[in-house]
Amino acid sequence: MIPMPSEWRRSSVALFAAAAVAGCTSNGFVTEHPVENQIPPLKAGVYTIDAVDVRPFATHQVEPNYPFDLESVLTGNAVVVFTVRADGKVADASIVSADDSLFGDAAVSAIRKWLFRPAQVKGAPVDCRMTLPFVFVAPYPNYLPGDSMPEPSDKAPPGSSQGTIESR
Repeated sequence: MIPMPSEWRRSSVALFAAAAVAGCTSNGFVTEHPVENQIPPLKAGVYTIDAVDVRPFATHQVEPNYPFDLESVLTGNAVVVFTVRADGKVADASIVSADDSLFGDAAVSAIRKWLFRPAQVKGAPVDCRMTLPFVFVAPYPNYLPGDSMPEPSDKAPPGSSQGTIESR
């Protein structure tokens, strides 16, 4: 055992106890890990969105999955940069910014599944770089005890009957 002044020993025990208690008092919320990246340089042969005659148009879109690890976070954002190739497929997708790295990963995973009508220059399809924002809304928001629940909408979804629920 290393000799320590009793004052240090008491301080270290108190510090250890405080750290242990702090770990047990979690409020159940996740700490976000924001992402900020530089946009990579434009590759040779890839046009910017402003340099094409006809802009790319999404023909098949896939919504990103909400990261379940962020269930206590009600909303999030991510911005993704990617290239729409001349064949309409997505390449070189990467996160530019995100409220959390998991939002960015989900957005990149989704954009890789998108298909586009490619950009055109002088009538020929070309590779074009785009930037696209994604907004995430928790599918099942958590409400803390004492929080007020939002009022239900007065608009019913299509095909449903509007009115009150009657007990049987």
